[in-house]
Amino acid sequence: WGAAKALCQSTSSDDDMEVILVDALPDPTGQTPYLSSTGKPVEAGTRGFWKDYPNINALVEELNLNEDDIFTPFTNSSFYSPDGLEATAPVFSEATLPSLLPKELQDNIPSFLQDFVGQQAEEAFPQLPSPFGQVLATFPLFERIPLADRASMVGLLLATIDCLGSDEDVQEQYDRMTAHDLFIKFKLSKRLVDDFIRPTLLVGLFKPPEELSALVVME
Repeated sequence: WGAAKALCQSTSSDDDMEVILVDALPDPTGQTPYLSSTGKPVEAGTRGFWKDYPNINALVEELNLNEDDIFTPFTNSSFYSPDGLEATAPVFSEATLPSLLPKELQDNIPSFLQDFVGQQAEEAFPQLPSPFGQVLATFPLFERIPLADRASMVGLLLATIDCLGSDEDVQEQYDRMTAHDLFIKFKLSKRLVDDFIRPTLLVGLFKPPEELSALVVME
């Protein structure tokens, strides 16, 4: 809605513009429940709200609305497979070190470290260069993927550093490579790719690794 309004206002009054809003739901506001053939509530699209929607923010401000009254708090994103919950992505701006520890560690913190951990719980998670911050924050939040498979993600970090830290010629080489080939070259485990990375790409970029540029995926 914010983008549609911005488009309308970006032209002069003498121009004619028709803005068509395409939505998978019969009710694009999302207020009407959308049910599957078995009667279960389903989400026909992505209705997440990140922090980089200036058009919506500007529209809310123009209407003199209080964002705290109309937006719910940011929540974690959960990734499910047919086998159940696979991983959880934290709200990075609200993450703290103890909350990112595996639950078994949180419940068994040695007494001599409890004061230190309690102090850290009030501190924001340190901002680290991408993608190190995302990987470190998400690493303990996998529910089913074994530790050895998670550790294979290091290969993707090395590839990202090599790609984004190099010159344009190197980036063009990655651009000619598919993400599928990238994962094989840097030895990411099949379990990690099939159960986490592939579904994430299908949701975020709408294509499987075989049809995506390695450069695009790393960016």
